[in-house]
Amino acid sequence: MSRQDLSRIRLDIASEKSEIRKSALAEIKNLTPAEALPILAATIDRKNDDVLLDISKAMLSFKDDALPYLVKALTSDNWSMRRSASFILGKLGTNSLKKLMEMIPQNEEDVDYWMVQTLGNMGGEAVQYLVRVFKHPNEKIRLAAIRAAQNVNDPRMVSSLLHLLEEQNWPVRKAAYDSLEQTYANNLPALIEALDKSSDEAKYWIIKLLAEQANPELTAKFAKIVDSGPMESKLEAIKALSMIENTEAHRILVGYLAHKSWIIRKTAADAIYSQGLGASDELISAINGSNVDARYWSVKLLGQSKEPRIFEEIVKCLQDTHASVRSAACQALGALGDKRALAPLMTMLNDEAEEVRTSAILALSQIGERDEAPIKSALPAHVRQENMVPCVHCGKLVGRNFTFCPFCLGHLRHACRNCGRAIDPKWKGCPDCGTPI
Repeated sequence: MSRQDLSRIRLDIASEKSEIRKSALAEIKNLTPAEALPILAATIDRKNDDVLLDISKAMLSFKDDALPYLVKALTSDNWSMRRSASFILGKLGTNSLKKLMEMIPQNEEDVDYWMVQTLGNMGGEAVQYLVRVFKHPNEKIRLAAIRAAQNVNDPRMVSSLLHLLEEQNWPVRKAAYDSLEQTYANNLPALIEALDKSSDEAKYWIIKLLAEQANPELTAKFAKIVDSGPMESKLEAIKALSMIENTEAHRILVGYLAHKSWIIRKTAADAIYSQGLGASDELISAINGSNVDARYWSVKLLGQSKEPRIFEEIVKCLQDTHASVRSAACQALGALGDKRALAPLMTMLNDEAEEVRTSAILALSQIGERDEAPIKSALPAHVRQENMVPCVHCGKLVGRNFTFCPFCLGHLRHACRNCGRAIDPKWKGCPDCGTPI
């Protein structure tokens, strides 16, 4: 074939017009590898995906003969050329792997980087080569290898990535976790075994992965971590238990509502709510227990369940010896929205604790939004919502006609210095005598 024809083919195979490109590629197939491959290799930097895909297929048809040209492209100054060469090499498969590794230039970091991408796309026998790069001295290449591992569906890769969770280098641990998220299902037994044997740092990441399985058989393991693990692992184990929607996991979570640590109690409460099991027997039992924290959180959770059958139990909690539980009971009754709560809540307006009185007012207001007429007739005028204004000193709601705030004792109203008329501090002057304030 003449030099002029080869030049024409070189232009046509990169054409964005499909019919021209495919006609040129058909001609390429009739050329020898020595004639065809230099032309194809010179055009793999095209950014058009359709063009690149057709050129890739043509190069792959020459199999191992294309290797020297693709390896050379990995050392190109052109980034698109290197990326395309890596993509095509990955499609060659592991049959060409040994020969490819023999051709790769040594100690060229840019080539190492793109080889990582190539090996990640190959899988199979490429696993052992990719794992070697996990120890590369250049952190950029090392991280690239770890992230490329997420493309490898091989059980051996899961074991290798689990070892990286023990690294002191946080970016390495995070990259390993990201790749495990995509591959851990290929070797679940290794992950479960690592939960017992790994360091506290590694366990944190493993718990996050196993939580996605929602496996009831892991209930006892997660509970053990909450009992004896570091705080970060405790919190992740509680979240993992929330994914297991059975009675045993729920019972354990309710037990944590009495934990000595506030963050454990709060995380457990959030986990129970996320389970969506509603007014369970365990929660109802907890509101009658001896632990005030368990009573507080269980009352809040039962209120959020909005199940009418627990109304009577919540009303009983209005008589609890601890103000926090009485306040939570008021809030729960407000959430339930049951009109039967009006009378009990009215009695709480005289409670000795400010937080209880405030919660009672808010609860009455909530029920009022659902059934406004009965509430207006039941509430004293000074606690009806339309007659409430925020205190200018503390911000809490007080009666519009109050002279002093009952919460902070701040002076709410002033008298005109000329005629003695009570005036609002927001007025510009006295409405009776016109004296400016």
